[in-house]
Amino acid sequence: MVGLTASEWTTNRAIALIIGIIFLVIGILGLIFDTTSGSILGFDVDLVLNFVHLLTGILGIAAAMTGWSRRFNQIFGIIYLIIGLAGLIPAFYIGDRLFGLIHANTADHFLHLIVGVFAAAIGFFINDYADTTSTTTDDTMTAH
Repeated sequence: MVGLTASEWTTNRAIALIIGIIFLVIGILGLIFDTTSGSILGFDVDLVLNFVHLLTGILGIAAAMTGWSRRFNQIFGIIYLIIGLAGLIPAFYIGDRLFGLIHANTADHFLHLIVGVFAAAIGFFINDYADTTSTTTDDTMTAH
């Protein structure tokens, strides 16, 4: 982390924190309102998915506070892209659950895709750290 101090807020750090807070709140609300399987605001939820949201939230907040926000955004983005894409393929359903683990519907899949693309794009294409190692060469300093 060249040139980054603990007090600086970068794009990756802010996004990891925002994702962390949102997923933590979604996980908590899911546990409060429906811990079995059902629908909240048109999104399917169940106990496993609520715990996944809680874990994602905790990891996002921890990443933002410990300097791992860019890596979190990259990994989180890839995982949620995979989950979103897999949800669109009926072969990945065992019974009525994605991978036999979680309830998910079309709204869930598109939300996972959108959030995954956004987080991965920030994580892979936004480099928050300034390169302080570049120097001016003698050629550019010499006047002809």
